[in-house]
Amino acid sequence: MKWNEIKKHLMTGISYMIPMVVAGGILGALAKGLGGYTIGGMGPEAGATAFSNLNAFNWTQFWWSISKLSDFAMSFVCAVLAAGIAYSMADRPGIVPAFIIGYTANQAKAGFLGAMLMAFIIGFIVKWMEGWKLPKYLQGLMPVLIIPVLATLLSGALFFMIICKPMALMMTALQVWIQSLSEGSLFVIGAVIGACMGFDMGGPINKTASMAANALFADDPDATGIGSSAESAKIVSGMTPPIGIGVATLLAKKKFTQQQRDAGISCIPMGLCFITEGVLPFAAEDPLRVIPSSMVGSAVAGGMVMAMGCHTPAAHGGVFIIPVTANPLAFILALLIGSAITAVMYAFLKKPIDETEEVEEDVSDDMDININ
Repeated sequence: MKWNEIKKHLMTGISYMIPMVVAGGILGALAKGLGGYTIGGMGPEAGATAFSNLNAFNWTQFWWSISKLSDFAMSFVCAVLAAGIAYSMADRPGIVPAFIIGYTANQAKAGFLGAMLMAFIIGFIVKWMEGWKLPKYLQGLMPVLIIPVLATLLSGALFFMIICKPMALMMTALQVWIQSLSEGSLFVIGAVIGACMGFDMGGPINKTASMAANALFADDPDATGIGSSAESAKIVSGMTPPIGIGVATLLAKKKFTQQQRDAGISCIPMGLCFITEGVLPFAAEDPLRVIPSSMVGSAVAGGMVMAMGCHTPAAHGGVFIIPVTANPLAFILALLIGSAITAVMYAFLKKPIDETEEVEEDVSDDMDININ
């Protein structure tokens, strides 16, 4: 497969993923901004379902329910990306198995990189199956029964038997290593957490660094030690990539298509709310430039907040935790510097767009499934 074909399939997946990221991110921003940074834990008592006792006319419970919409939307980002890629490669029969495996990749903390890899594998599997010579009475079952079941089974077995276990072992080793750094330089610890947070934007490395920071935080109940400082590094370095990439689209407008500029603007509020996944459309399309830019900015921001003594008493919240963070001005300074580094670096590294690229990006958005 040629690079132009790979990029076409990626752009199709990205075009479906962007609205999901934007909707989930903005809803999350509204919920945290109007309901409070701890809104995710302020829901009603659970009944038969999480929503059984919901009083949507209560201010807090209403914004909690909106925050759940954001959570659900963000959980489907990888699934939509995978479905879009497989759809581009193998038409409608690729949608269902890719959606299932993409969601599974998200649950397994494989992130968008795992979902993207599996989507291409599923695309090849489905195209191979479409070439099978079956009796006429079975051909009608191919798109609605045989391909969805067998393609999902084959790709799922491949994911669990080959990809999932080594990834889990690697992530465990990485988490232990990050926690072992707690006796060393605070700047180095923060920089390592930051670089990991900026590497795959919600993927396995990002989630491992987040869990390591949470583990350190669990041993810091007073929010005055290294654990709460590591939480500051985690949060600021998760905010830096989307803000930095969003600003980059403003600094170098001529290097981005209109669709990319629109996505870049939506990245900024998502970054402010600690939704690193806002960078996923850019990272999926241009990983060799986006990922280093994100890592460097996040590493500097994470190292700065730990070295300057920022302590955060919460595990999430974005800008809404700044008022309750020790040394908030240092947190803001680190966020601005880290975001600026990412923005300038990516604006410089980004290749100018071709004159035809705007046209090539205009992929079909018709994903209606019609069964004849």
